[in-house]
Amino acid sequence: MKALAPLSWIYRAAVSVRNRYYDRVEPKKLGVPVVSVGNLTVGGSGKTPFVEVVSRHFLSRKIPVAVLSRGYGREGSAPFVLVSDGQKVLASARDGGDEPVELARKVEGLVVAVGADRYQAGRTLLERLGPHVLVLDDGFQHRRLYRDLDIVCFDCGDPKLRLLPAGRLREPVASLSRADAIVLTGYREGCRPPARFDKPVLRSITRVVGFSRLDGEERLSADAFRGKPVALAVGIARPERARESLDADVVLFETRRDHHRWNASELETIAAGASDHGAQALLVTGKDAVKLEGGTALALPIYRIDIESEILDASALGALLDGVPSLTTLAVLG
Repeated sequence: MKALAPLSWIYRAAVSVRNRYYDRVEPKKLGVPVVSVGNLTVGGSGKTPFVEVVSRHFLSRKIPVAVLSRGYGREGSAPFVLVSDGQKVLASARDGGDEPVELARKVEGLVVAVGADRYQAGRTLLERLGPHVLVLDDGFQHRRLYRDLDIVCFDCGDPKLRLLPAGRLREPVASLSRADAIVLTGYREGCRPPARFDKPVLRSITRVVGFSRLDGEERLSADAFRGKPVALAVGIARPERARESLDADVVLFETRRDHHRWNASELETIAAGASDHGAQALLVTGKDAVKLEGGTALALPIYRIDIESEILDASALGALLDGVPSLTTLAVLG
């Protein structure tokens, strides 16, 4: 890491110049409430499950809501892709990105769209579908778009609080001063924000709530594989988190880079090896599952790990979200 320190200094200077620029520029407004959910680090902060929580909050109040994502990992560079119109999922993971498609399939009634320029994507969405609360997925660094509420997710287990490329920080912890609230994801006793913060600090934990077979034939309880031999194949930013979440006996653990696109022969090799080790099933994350259309036929059944984010300070989060301006108007429209 010492060898990378000079590069981190250069990176810090570039981030500083960028932030000073946006400190002076008036962000663009879309005329509807905007809630940003972001992070300070690259990948694995529990941001996507929290976006789901925020979206469900508004939907439970009959308020139309849409998630705007950059769509990391998608193929092509279309400036706007409508992943879901709230009635039907319209795009595959290849076209819309794995996390947006996962959200669209998981949350009934949720509109999801992707585009590198979130302002232009937001304009297009609002022109097509009318007023919605917009939730920016990974929006903390996307400063050109105005937001009414800026929430930052911080992983309690993240030990590498150094700037890229020596660590995982996208910008200095001092940037938290821009945030309106922090969510400590993966909360454990003693976890604190990485810098002094005098605004709301919320806590959340993510837990496994079951397993769903990809061919749609079966859904199992959270303890279905307790102590049993399984294989685990994941292409996510923090693969160790998936393993730590399981109480199964993981006899084969295959990891790939974040947003990895699995192919049939690769999975066949993994399943064959896992079967030789006595595994009863091959487990994958929801993010990986959306790229396995129809459930690939293998020597082992494939199950998606179903997770849920629990907010330990739910009333405080509700007060923050209900305090976003203009919600009453949208509730009437919804």
